[in-house]
Amino acid sequence: MKCSTRSFLLTMLMYFCVSHSVAQTDLTDDIDSQSESIADVMNYFPMTNGVGTAGQPTPAQFALIKAAKYSAVINLAVAQSVNALPNEAKIVTDLDMSYQHIPVPWDAPTASHVKEFFETMDMLRHQASPVLVHCAANYRASVFTYKYLTLRQGLSKEEATTPLLKEWLPQMDDNWKAIMALSLNDIE
Repeated sequence: MKCSTRSFLLTMLMYFCVSHSVAQTDLTDDIDSQSESIADVMNYFPMTNGVGTAGQPTPAQFALIKAAKYSAVINLAVAQSVNALPNEAKIVTDLDMSYQHIPVPWDAPTASHVKEFFETMDMLRHQASPVLVHCAANYRASVFTYKYLTLRQGLSKEEATTPLLKEWLPQMDDNWKAIMALSLNDIE
């Protein structure tokens, strides 16, 4: 009898410890989800002059983007990207932000895509809109933003380079090297 009471007490103690641990984990998860910031957006990098770049935000992260004072979003990913959001335009516009989609195929970016991006950025910058440029993982966004900031805004290469772009440059394929080599005359 003594042994069974001891087993019962040990079982109850273990149950209490485990359930308390689970409750703490749930509480921590709730706190973590509430304290998420724009820095949690995949590969987010704030640039200069009211421009930021990122990979694909989750639906909930667009509210964080809005809270960070961005008023416009440009999406350079194609609709078939693995992490694309089919209702992204609605999510963004429901938050009273401007939304532009310029689908740039990963394996076939062109000067025409860059030209359309420049025209869109010029329009948004004319409206003094802080802009978040994103794609699937922030590669396209980093290159297009780099080109815009250096060729159109006159920033130095250092000021216009995201950490991701700096890392990618030595491994970049010929399609993207050609985009990086474009001059303003090639684009306009």
